Amino acid sequence: MKVTLYGANDNNAERVIATAQPEFLQPALAELQSLCRALTVEEELAPGIALCAVPEIRRFLHQAMEHMPIFVRHLAPAQTIVELSGTIEDDCVRLALALAALPEFAWLGPGQHFAVQARLLPPAKQPLACSLAYTSGQINQKLASVISEETGAIESIRKPRIVLSIALTAERGFVGISLAEENLSSWPGGERHFARLPEQISRAELKLLEALEVFNLTLPTGGEALDLGAAPGGWTRLLLQAGLRVVAVDPAALAPALREEASSRLEHRRCSAEVYLAEALHQPRRFAVITNDMRMDARDAARLLVRAAELLRDDGFVLSVLKLPHVTKRIQPLPVLREALGILQRAYAIVKARQLFHNRQEVTVVAASPRQSRPFSGRRPSRAGA
Repeated sequence: MKVTLYGANDNNAERVIATAQPEFLQPALAELQSLCRALTVEEELAPGIALCAVPEIRRFLHQAMEHMPIFVRHLAPAQTIVELSGTIEDDCVRLALALAALPEFAWLGPGQHFAVQARLLPPAKQPLACSLAYTSGQINQKLASVISEETGAIESIRKPRIVLSIALTAERGFVGISLAEENLSSWPGGERHFARLPEQISRAELKLLEALEVFNLTLPTGGEALDLGAAPGGWTRLLLQAGLRVVAVDPAALAPALREEASSRLEHRRCSAEVYLAEALHQPRRFAVITNDMRMDARDAARLLVRAAELLRDDGFVLSVLKLPHVTKRIQPLPVLREALGILQRAYAIVKARQLFHNRQEVTVVAASPRQSRPFSGRRPSRAGA
């Protein structure tokens, strides 16, 4: 068995595995290099997953926590590399010994909540299953059982305090230990999965659920919500479910179930968002939540949300996706996003963005605290509509 401690053999460099949506990997790495100029990319382990070297792993992870990059979904320390045999019994022993040799293993003790998060990283050309005769779930189960018995720590898959990260290629296992918040996501690789429900109207619902969790937001249980680009109604359904009255704006039809089950709290305006906003800005109506999932350029969406700031209650928030262009030699998504966020900052004091697991060619943004000096000259809604 061969276990290599990176820091002992490579001029004290330490490693971290960064995960992003494959097309956004380069913008993600650019974000990390802006946090640590000494960061170097050593290898792309799989699409959207890069092995990077940094001078001080703990300091780097805390910088990432503080600044929260947009395109980086997940970070995991890679403190040790283990050569794999391909059999679960042998590889579990190798991985367990590697974990136990790390100084951070001492964090585990009676009552500490932990999770083993193993990921199988597919090689570019051949399926990983041809080389490893086990799954990530099997590795998680076996290692968690051994660690619980050895340390008295409690396995907590959903809310771990300490994460034991294992990234497996066909030949190597990259191992590290961190606090869950240092990973930027408590889910392996930042991949947040939700159960599919019979009442779910569209996949878009998962984007809203993940955004609420990532941004630590809770939908109000009363008041009104404005859902721009609502059809077929996935986000509208979740807003209604929370107890809100919803104005759903979209020229297209909503799912029949929405009209039947929530007709008293649902108002469907079959027009464009631009037309609705032009009308609503002259009314006293104000919304606790404004959502947007329309297909339009990120900068155009930002301009639309600047107009909508006039309709947002002072204690309300906006949740919106911003669609980004595909990466080409002439077009890069990061400058487009920065321009869109700059537009939003004209109207909102709080603007945060993340590229979520359920996003595709887009990011999700939350905006709040409408600025007192609104960039619009229309009649300001009266507080009677709050």
